[in-house]
Amino acid sequence: MKIITDPQLRREILDAYFSYYEAYTNRRWEEMTGHFSDTITMFGTGIDEVSYAGHTTLATLRREFSQAPEPITYKVKSKEVYEVSRDVALLMLTMDITLHNEVQEVVCTNNRTTSVMVKEPGGWKLAHGHWSQPDRDIGPGESVPYRLLLERSRQLEEKVSERTMEIMAQKDELKRLNETKDKLFSVIAHDLKNPFNSIIGFSELLLEGRDDFQPEKVEQMLQNIHRQSKSTYELLENLLDWARSQTDCIAFRPENISLRSVVRDVKSSLEAPAKEKGISFRCEIPDHLVVKADRPMLQIILRNLLHNAVKFSHSGGEISCRAEPCEGGVCVMISDTGVGMDANTRKAIEDGVYLDAKQGTAKETGTGLGILLCREYIARHDSRLSVDSAPGKGSCFSFELPKGDA
Repeated sequence: MKIITDPQLRREILDAYFSYYEAYTNRRWEEMTGHFSDTITMFGTGIDEVSYAGHTTLATLRREFSQAPEPITYKVKSKEVYEVSRDVALLMLTMDITLHNEVQEVVCTNNRTTSVMVKEPGGWKLAHGHWSQPDRDIGPGESVPYRLLLERSRQLEEKVSERTMEIMAQKDELKRLNETKDKLFSVIAHDLKNPFNSIIGFSELLLEGRDDFQPEKVEQMLQNIHRQSKSTYELLENLLDWARSQTDCIAFRPENISLRSVVRDVKSSLEAPAKEKGISFRCEIPDHLVVKADRPMLQIILRNLLHNAVKFSHSGGEISCRAEPCEGGVCVMISDTGVGMDANTRKAIEDGVYLDAKQGTAKETGTGLGILLCREYIARHDSRLSVDSAPGKGSCFSFELPKGDA
């Protein structure tokens, strides 16, 4: 075969082929098939190894056409036209094909084309085509470039999905930290500010009128300052403990602990307010009972539950702390004969919903954070806080701890 050198003939053949190929890459089926000879055959498009003449060729082309994305662009790297006979020419091309979709593209380099063009009434037509993009892993019914594009799209979708999940997790964490900040500011602005105003007010009265007040009046003011200072310190303790818990700054270090000794230590810090309200305290925990718990966390749990029991008990009330073996380890129960709570409040506490602090029976203040701390630290011990209560019938808070080694 000799190369066609006649520029006009060469241009007619190339223009006829690229009219077909432009229709293909721009996804115009009817226009594309209008450039086919009636005797069109095809060999190796990357879908099937062999396709025959007529409707089989068109059916196979139709399948490939439906797989192709939109748009397709290409760059011709080499081209040559050979004369087979007066009305038949052989066209050989090498081009880079770029497949695009919504998020990425795949470049198929050195795609080889061998096409037979025949001269028919109306111009040159495509009579035979062989398009090759080698790939040893190709399967029947697949187009190599399109399969690569689908695979890369799948990989990209997985990465996007993973990144989206990371962003959502970061968003949730940022939301939680913002809520923590808002609660901190709220407590600082309200629950800590008011007690300090009271302390400052009583101390100013003492400074300005210390020579005019009777000893009994001075003692009363000092008791008020002491009570407010202690209450404010407890608020601050809860505030700092809760802030640390929200920022994961507290390590969890369980150890074998005598439960009765921890209850005894916590109870001693509540003797003054309990005595002032005439509240009796019963501890029904065996001396030998050992639990596996983080000591600081357990102290905070017991301190807050016992503090709430005192806070919401009437004068002359009774508080009990009991513990007994259970299937999960050791069940701890703190009961009071106080004001109790309704079903909505119980559910909010068990679900970890932040509740505005309520005044105690002697108008004691709080932050509402203590009970949240209890729930979170109990969860660190793989347990949950349960509440049994009814208005006017007191409350019982219970949770489980792993049994320790005596």
